[in-house]
Amino acid sequence: NKANLDKLGGVEYLLQTFNVDVSKGLSEEDVKKFESMYGRNEFPVQEMSSFLELFIEAMGDTTLLILLAAALVSLIIGAIEDPDAGWIEGVAIFIAVFLVATITAGNDYTKELQFRALESSAQQDERASVFRQGIIKRINP
Repeated sequence: NKANLDKLGGVEYLLQTFNVDVSKGLSEEDVKKFESMYGRNEFPVQEMSSFLELFIEAMGDTTLLILLAAALVSLIIGAIEDPDAGWIEGVAIFIAVFLVATITAGNDYTKELQFRALESSAQQDERASVFRQGIIKRINP
């Protein structure tokens, strides 16, 4: 940020540290040298969450956890009161919770795929102005 840059000595400090001529900017050799020393000037790509991770995250929802507890109680009480058909209500709740978690995870996974596609297309259109060898150039960083 600007305050930290000013503490170091401002833009002049950067120009001097990296041995850059303000009237010419960087040369192509300088750019390659700095890329090899510091890496490319880009955001790191985050790993995409797997469907299983998203499913587990969806199952952690408070409402679904309460429904799971209710399903378990219903299953136990139903099995005690009516061993032949008492389990149906508890199993139905378990199935509903599983479906909600699966649909939620599927929607989140689809959104993540769409976001990555949008981010990728936006990066291809992105342009920056740089001063190289005395000429202002538009590049795709």
